[in-house]
Amino acid sequence: MDFNKLKDKILKDNKKLVENLIIVFLIGLILLIGASTFSKPRPSNMYDNKELVLDQKGKDSEDYAKKLERDLKNILSKIEGVGNVEVLITLNSDEEVVAAMDIVQSNTTTSEKDSSGGIRETIQTESNNRVVTSQDTSGQNAPIVLKRKMPEIRGVIVVADGAKDPRLRYELSSAVQTALGIPAYKVKVISSK
Repeated sequence: MDFNKLKDKILKDNKKLVENLIIVFLIGLILLIGASTFSKPRPSNMYDNKELVLDQKGKDSEDYAKKLERDLKNILSKIEGVGNVEVLITLNSDEEVVAAMDIVQSNTTTSEKDSSGGIRETIQTESNNRVVTSQDTSGQNAPIVLKRKMPEIRGVIVVADGAKDPRLRYELSSAVQTALGIPAYKVKVISSK
């Protein structure tokens, strides 16, 4: 049978069916285009590295230390007899960011028998780790952050007018230890000029 004859037969017999099929096809095509335009971005694996480097490296840690200094200065200055207070906080490292990882592992075990009856077993392990990312509102891929670990405090220096008094020096040191959750050897309280 010829293609043109088949086409003519279908058009004559089922003209309404063909029109309906064309309409359904066009509606499906419009829905497909609309869905792809308005769908949410899906997580992707654009980063192959295991470590995540912040764009503002060090800036977040500085902001963290400055905020702690400001808060400590504010609260310590309210202690009776302290007077003017200055606070310096040093940190051990930068902020640590833990990103979501897509970990794929596969194990392959191979057993071989040699002619003397011995069995040799080989185990091969393959691992593939990728940082999981998603698109932000500007269309850029950004890693999905599970948690941020703030840097450890290396030490704190408090300079206060009233620190000549040993009782007040102890109170200031104790207040800093309690506020920051650090041991006494990381806190130094000094009297100002």
